[in-house]
Amino acid sequence: MSHNVTDPLYGDEPLEVPLTNAPLARVVAQIRFPEILSMQDKAFVAPFQERIRRTYPLAQSDVINTFVIGPQRMVSSTVWRYYDPQKNWRVSMSDTFLSLETTKYVSRKDFVERFGFILTQLAETIKPSHIARVGVRYVDQVSLEGDESMKGMLRPEMAGIKDVVGNTKHVISEFEADTREGAVQVRWGHLPKDGTHDPDIMPAVQHPSWFLDVDSYIFQESEIMEYSAETVRSQVLALAGRAYSIFMWSVTDDFLVKYGKEQQ
Repeated sequence: MSHNVTDPLYGDEPLEVPLTNAPLARVVAQIRFPEILSMQDKAFVAPFQERIRRTYPLAQSDVINTFVIGPQRMVSSTVWRYYDPQKNWRVSMSDTFLSLETTKYVSRKDFVERFGFILTQLAETIKPSHIARVGVRYVDQVSLEGDESMKGMLRPEMAGIKDVVGNTKHVISEFEADTREGAVQVRWGHLPKDGTHDPDIMPAVQHPSWFLDVDSYIFQESEIMEYSAETVRSQVLALAGRAYSIFMWSVTDDFLVKYGKEQQ
């Protein structure tokens, strides 16, 4: 392997290797904050939409129903969604979170700049006082057609039983761990035709597939953090780098070459 990640959780980030055909299904960045009841009011969120409307002109709202136990009741909340003209990018905002997601990822620099813009507009219009969680999620998805397999594409720790028992159709592994920045939850495995481990984040495909889902996050368990758009932007950049370290630790050079690494 040309890349050498010995410690994916605490080590330094490896040099970025551009891939011309990276198998990214979706990338999401999200912050969560204490409930802001005013955000259920269209007039209250309108200034935020006006700030981002040139880039994300398509708008819609969804009502999410949540069942709450003790006392048992149904709670409804509105999620405001804003899309670019091609619907490749989506901004979602509710009374407890803000997120940016894309199915057309260009680069980390581009993604963090876009999210930084959204964070600044949130600071200047909605004005959240604190945040409880910052997270970045990268989901890779490889469709395996015919006799294709992941043999030789993954380090042994990530290959799992599929390489040993070839007829295995469904294998999913998971681990959670602390990192230098915060923590990660990593899920990966093989899925059968039309299978998905999370339909909201990764579409089902018409072939067996392999996936890697890395959620890199900072969770303020004991004390919520004061909101600063620039601080959050820096955290997102660091969390994205940690997710990349885990990706590069997981795959081999054969994987990178197949998906567009420039040959030396």
